[in-house]
Amino acid sequence: MVSVMRDYRHGQHPQRPAATVKEPPKRKAEAAVPPKVRQPIPWRLYGRVLVGGVGLSALAWGSWMGWNWVREPQLMPISTLTITGTSAKIPLPTVNAALKPYVAQGFLWVNPDQVRHTLDALPWVADAEVRRVWPDRLQVDIKPYVPVARWLGGTGQMVDAQGQVFSVPPSQVSGDLPNLEGPADSGARLIAQMARFNQILTPLGIKVLDLQEDQRGGWRCILSNKVRLLLGSENILPALTRWVAIAPQVKEYLVPGATMDLRYTNGFAVAMPTVATVSSPLTDQ
Repeated sequence: MVSVMRDYRHGQHPQRPAATVKEPPKRKAEAAVPPKVRQPIPWRLYGRVLVGGVGLSALAWGSWMGWNWVREPQLMPISTLTITGTSAKIPLPTVNAALKPYVAQGFLWVNPDQVRHTLDALPWVADAEVRRVWPDRLQVDIKPYVPVARWLGGTGQMVDAQGQVFSVPPSQVSGDLPNLEGPADSGARLIAQMARFNQILTPLGIKVLDLQEDQRGGWRCILSNKVRLLLGSENILPALTRWVAIAPQVKEYLVPGATMDLRYTNGFAVAMPTVATVSSPLTDQ
């Protein structure tokens, strides 16, 4: 206190202690960065890549040219074409016309399966076997359809012995074959049933001219003497056998246009073309 007053007396301000100034912390020495060095251009590597690319391109081009050369039909042409199974219904000019585009492909590139599918699409062709015979021959064996009946499901359709329905030009449908009609895919069943009926009818010297199976399984047929039989869907063969046994005794009713209903257990009904229906009992044979 005394020293302060002394200062005021002398007209002097009291002296303040000097402020302490902190020096900024010194930065750590930065790591020395090496100067960039320019790398030389790898001309040898670029040259190798260029040469390799050119080589691959040349190889690809050569392969493509070689492939086209091998595919030329003139390299291995088909010089001999052997065909069996042609007939008036499968004429040779028609077969040759179907084979012409394939023969032009040459021996190496003709596809036997494609040829077979094309031939199978021809009328009357049931199957075709096609094979290549080294070095320049194409062997074609055609199996024709053998019809046994007309199929009434569509115009120009017929049925072979296995029940396979096939289509032919309507003008080529034979008129001396029996008619079959039934549900889809029933051709084999109708063929088998017609054979059974004809076997039973043998003693009468007649056969089935028209056989039908309806959607409910009922059977009816027209015989070669123009008599119509209604057989129903149950006990068909026994009913037909009983009728064959009694038919010689009712010859007066076996006239064209007569209808005989065999769906009875002890007889059959007869509908004549111009007279009323009458009943005829079956007798034990």
